[in-house]
Amino acid sequence: MQACRALWTGELTDFHGTSITLHGARCSPPPVGTPRFYQGGASPRAESLAARHAEVYLMWIEPLEQIAARMARVTAQAQACGRTVTFGLRTHLVIGDNPDAAWAAAESLIAHADPHVVQQRQAVMVGTPMVGQQVQAMRVAQHRIGAHLLNGLSTVRINCGTAIVGTPQQVTDELLTYWRLGIDEFILSGFPHVEECIRVHQEIVPRLRAAVAAAPVEWNGG
Repeated sequence: MQACRALWTGELTDFHGTSITLHGARCSPPPVGTPRFYQGGASPRAESLAARHAEVYLMWIEPLEQIAARMARVTAQAQACGRTVTFGLRTHLVIGDNPDAAWAAAESLIAHADPHVVQQRQAVMVGTPMVGQQVQAMRVAQHRIGAHLLNGLSTVRINCGTAIVGTPQQVTDELLTYWRLGIDEFILSGFPHVEECIRVHQEIVPRLRAAVAAAPVEWNGG
């Protein structure tokens, strides 16, 4: 910790540890300000902790109504402590050239899952006290928990198991809906990783930037 503090303040430092040895080390470029404290968790205790200590409260995506309710609870508790908390959202994206192609791509991600993997995933969920995982794995018909939300990834993947599914414009509109609710930060992923990263960069990000730039400031909760 002594070495970390010296590096953080920009001082030269020597350090001889079990795994790391530093001679005349300095953090460059130096940090600007201090790191923000991000926190997740969907239980009432996690919400309360975030309200009291977090600067950014991270959530796995749920239908809009549930996210709005969760944000309202954390905001109210934070205000009672004289604090302000901003919000982030973690979700997968499945994008298709048309709606049918998007849903087919989403369903293909789990259609050929190894039965042993599915059984293992279900065994992990039995009796879990993790509220967030319970929500992600909620069983509904065809895994569709919203017009553009599929939680089928929860059958093969631990943690965030829900994706926004649709055309580039539909996915953009869904993200904007959550942004207008007050989500300031998004953590996005897709499968396969590289190809979907490129597609999001080309087809989603420009749409989001244009829509946010044209939107009245008061639409964003921040």
